[in-house]
Amino acid sequence: MLKTAIEAAKKGGELATKYFYNLPKVEWKKDASPVTEADRETEKVIRKIISRDYPDHGIHGEELEDKKSASPYRWIIDPIDGTRDYVKGIPFWAVYIAVLKENQPIIGVIYMPMDGDLITAEKGRGTFLNGKRVHVSKVKKLSDVYISHGQVKRFINMNKINQLENLCLKIMAARSYGNFAFKMLVQGNLDAILEAHGALHDFAATKIVVEEAGGKFSDFTGKDSMTSGNAVWSNGLVHDSIVKLIK
Repeated sequence: MLKTAIEAAKKGGELATKYFYNLPKVEWKKDASPVTEADRETEKVIRKIISRDYPDHGIHGEELEDKKSASPYRWIIDPIDGTRDYVKGIPFWAVYIAVLKENQPIIGVIYMPMDGDLITAEKGRGTFLNGKRVHVSKVKKLSDVYISHGQVKRFINMNKINQLENLCLKIMAARSYGNFAFKMLVQGNLDAILEAHGALHDFAATKIVVEEAGGKFSDFTGKDSMTSGNAVWSNGLVHDSIVKLIK
């Protein structure tokens, strides 16, 4: 399945890149998030490859209707994660694909076409960046922590801006790196990522690639949930301290 996921991510990324250089018209969904023809067409390409190899598997994607199945396997697709960056011509976007078995991720792929970086993970087999195994940092002290965070407006909307501010005052630095943050987290440059808004298609692939790199994933309360709407990814060593502050 990993081979199929990689092929689908690369083919989807190839199409999305073509659109990126000739940015398509932006539409707005009910939740005020942008969507383009590129998002939908990229998801179609990915679904076609998955269905070719695994026609009995279920599929859930951000942009298209779910494919229901009795199979314990379900593919989770975010064809262009970071559409806001994408439509502004900023290269901080990625293709996410995960495979769930009985609702737990067993495969995760993050492909960043603009620089060719490919992050892959399989349950129990580790995380690899461009074929080389990677591992999260060993930072333990909160004062040494370097984080990346999502949109500040989302923390405000969650009434978590004071908690984020308090966290930022206690750590070494906080920046926002978009999807590049996951590359930096799994190879040990960053120590944690916080996102105040997201869904299953945002969290499934990222959860397993961070965990298989030795890190930890949870929602803001510390619960191991991909459907809470918010998330913390970390090196594991500082996870509880961050959750305590953002909770």
